[in-house]
Amino acid sequence: MSAIAALPRSARIGARLSLGWAYLFSGAMVLFSLFPVYWVLATSLKSKRDGLASPPLWIFDPTVANYLKLWTHETFRHTFLNSMIVTSAGVSLSLAIAVPAAYAIVRMKVRGRDIVGVWLILAYMLPEFLFVLPMFSLYQWTGLYDTHAGLALMYQVHVLPLSIWLLSSFFREIDPAIDEAARIEGASHWQILTRIYVPCTMPGMVATAILNAIWIWNELAIALGLTFSKAQTVTLGVTSFRGYAALDWGAMTAASIIAIIPMLLFAIVAQRHIVKGLTLGAVKG
Repeated sequence: MSAIAALPRSARIGARLSLGWAYLFSGAMVLFSLFPVYWVLATSLKSKRDGLASPPLWIFDPTVANYLKLWTHETFRHTFLNSMIVTSAGVSLSLAIAVPAAYAIVRMKVRGRDIVGVWLILAYMLPEFLFVLPMFSLYQWTGLYDTHAGLALMYQVHVLPLSIWLLSSFFREIDPAIDEAARIEGASHWQILTRIYVPCTMPGMVATAILNAIWIWNELAIALGLTFSKAQTVTLGVTSFRGYAALDWGAMTAASIIAIIPMLLFAIVAQRHIVKGLTLGAVKG
């Protein structure tokens, strides 16, 4: 605003109008994007009769009956726990592989590094269900079908390329002279990685972990193709309220809200790390 005050009067008016329209447009976009979430939340707080009313009711007596129904629904509780297990395992596995892989690509003389970079982007762009068809028979043969381990392992096809690509960009921001100084002191590559690179890029690693967790938690296609009952995730658990000839909209929307909450809270708590990690190295002194 101080910069606007320094402009001539006519220019100030135009700048304020432009700023006002920008705020108005941004606010409209926020409301537009949040309206589906509001509608799902409102439906989850309606009774069955109010939820099916036509035209839809904007004013109604809220009820938590749909949420109470969830915790007596064994399938949903089971799928929610499965998602917690698979997400934790998938994120841990992706970082355990991506951190040393990204370091090797950035700081070690690896043949075909450019080809690896192209492969990472191509693998990330391919649709998830493309990998399910050839892996279906293999998973049944190896016993990984409908297991937490099999699902977490299969998710690496998508999250691992993204993790390596992001962490490589973070690692490149560290001055190579630090590597040289550490090697002169006798440090091994593993010591350099764990004592220098990991602490210096911790915000970037947290941001990568959060992005992976959100994707794994919300994924549907792979879980649909490689699970049956034991390892079904919460995205499939939401659909368990669909009957043969009817939908329990109240319970389904309540399940959707419950499924959103863990990742929403996770993102809010780690928001500072996300912003810092995704802007790491964007501004250099």
